[in-house]
Amino acid sequence: MRLFCTAVALTLSFAAPAWARNFAFPPSNPTATVSIPDTWKTEAVEYGFEARSPDNDVYLSIETASAKAMNKMLADNMAWMKRNKISVTGKPKENDVNLGGLQGKMQVFPAKDENGETQVMLIYAESDQRLIFITLWASEDEQKSNDKDINTIMNSIKTIQ
Repeated sequence: MRLFCTAVALTLSFAAPAWARNFAFPPSNPTATVSIPDTWKTEAVEYGFEARSPDNDVYLSIETASAKAMNKMLADNMAWMKRNKISVTGKPKENDVNLGGLQGKMQVFPAKDENGETQVMLIYAESDQRLIFITLWASEDEQKSNDKDINTIMNSIKTIQ
């Protein structure tokens, strides 16, 4: 009997829920999907959702809208930075990136917030007249301490054809 209970317990442990939640964004007529670790706090926002790391040090938002909405999304992002007392302190570094199979751009802005030096990354790519827009806010040290989760999230983005 003890062996049977142990076998059942082991089987149930393998059937435990996955470590991540999958999101399609936007929920109606999605452009892409992404997986976010269960330990991250998530919340819906106007164009997608936002997530915070378990230590609350990393902020990530993933949004999508029509390509025509790019200027509004950028303006909303600048207003969000102002509300969070983030000020840009220099020119951004720009790189090409692959985002879920799409070619895009990443801009890394040096900045300051209430805790000192930080940075804001804006990552965007276009898919069939839809824009995928990602904002990541954290200091370099905060990013490094959450690097595994951040890389897993970014590598999980898949466009829907």
